[in-house]
Amino acid sequence: MIGMSMESPSIFVYVNSSEESLLKEILAGIEEEGIPYDIKKADLKETNMLRDIHSASEQSRMGIAIGVVNNRVILHYNKLREEKPLVNITLNPYDKEKARKIGCNAARLYKVMPFKDLKDTENELYIRIRDTVEKVLKQMKF
Repeated sequence: MIGMSMESPSIFVYVNSSEESLLKEILAGIEEEGIPYDIKKADLKETNMLRDIHSASEQSRMGIAIGVVNNRVILHYNKLREEKPLVNITLNPYDKEKARKIGCNAARLYKVMPFKDLKDTENELYIRIRDTVEKVLKQMKF
């Protein structure tokens, strides 16, 4: 294929704007797993996101695409049906750990590794707070 430029294998990450608050964490999660990504700006509408991100996953040489619009995150894989993405969630701007895990999971999908559980975040925080309170109460001898 002389003269044809092929994109290198990467996870496609589609955003309306690079200012998406969770984008940095999603990208960090992908980087942690050592997988390349390609940020693509597009005029995504929430009503068509499933279709658009599924189509993007079919264009990605890795078969994986992520879309981020207004804190809604979709992770899609080209072998899945359009209406059944791996992740379709709206996060709060402070859900940075979940966003990072979504990025990790996108990379782990390609590496065929077990996913990180998105629900662990809340439980881990509860356990840390509980343990800290117990430690402080013991120090105060209550």
